[in-house]
Amino acid sequence: MNHVELIKLLTPIYGAGEARAVVRLVMEERFGLSQTDLLLGKGTTLSRDERNDFEKIAARLVQGEPVQYVLGYASFGGHRFRVTPDVLIPRPETEDLVGRVVQSARAQSAFGYDVEQPSFNVLDLCTGSGCIAIAVALALPAANVVGVDISLSALTVARENAHDLRADNVSFLEGDVLQPDKAKLIAELGRPNSPIRSALQPDKPDLFFDVLVSNPPYVRECEAAEMSRHVLDHEPGLALFVPDDDALLFYHAIADIGQRCLKSGGTVLVEVNTALAGDTQQLFLNSGYTDAIVFDDQFDRPRIVQARK
Repeated sequence: MNHVELIKLLTPIYGAGEARAVVRLVMEERFGLSQTDLLLGKGTTLSRDERNDFEKIAARLVQGEPVQYVLGYASFGGHRFRVTPDVLIPRPETEDLVGRVVQSARAQSAFGYDVEQPSFNVLDLCTGSGCIAIAVALALPAANVVGVDISLSALTVARENAHDLRADNVSFLEGDVLQPDKAKLIAELGRPNSPIRSALQPDKPDLFFDVLVSNPPYVRECEAAEMSRHVLDHEPGLALFVPDDDALLFYHAIADIGQRCLKSGGTVLVEVNTALAGDTQQLFLNSGYTDAIVFDDQFDRPRIVQARK
């Protein structure tokens, strides 16, 4: 098999354009061959070991495994994040959420907060691969960032990403935002002189959060039929789906945690199901927040809700 044949095999799965993009990414990243190299026929010059590697990669791709899992990484916000089937693959629209967090941090500095000082604190719930927490930490190097997730496997990936990207100002903690006892532990992170926070960063015990950010599970089970098989069959359902009859359960929990651990005037920013953006906005208003706004993502879909405590 060669790269042209692989494109033909992947076209029924992805469509012609995306199939070409997937194969081009593999050839460039794994074998160092650009599109120009392939047009010049250099794809036929792979060594025996490289051909064996190509065949193994091709077999996984034909089975519908996402190319990011096959390569072991995904690009996000200009950085390379390790990804495994234990974490969701970062999406481009989530980069907009990171941008809003950084923008909010800059805006809050006008109200007396200083993002250049280590007293500026960000909490990322349902952190997964850590892509949001780490991207924010790298964009705001003087801030403290804490990422929380229920999955120990996901937290392992997140910590490896933080280490690889030298994001020394981010910490990760196990926690289930839906369990009241665990939610209290998470909220405790924001209390002055918290023993939990002190254990994470003993030199910075005074921590009420300025920003709470989250990209929680929000795909309704009834929407699964509309999703691609390579997502359904390979990405963790725990990080994707919520019940049809309680689709906003994570946002109720996030709103409650935010009320207990955000500073007065602090900001909550969440990625949302585009079909439920208005409902999510109203949820935060009903939970005592103000200035709730819905923002479109880069694809002009209502994707982000921002509110102020």
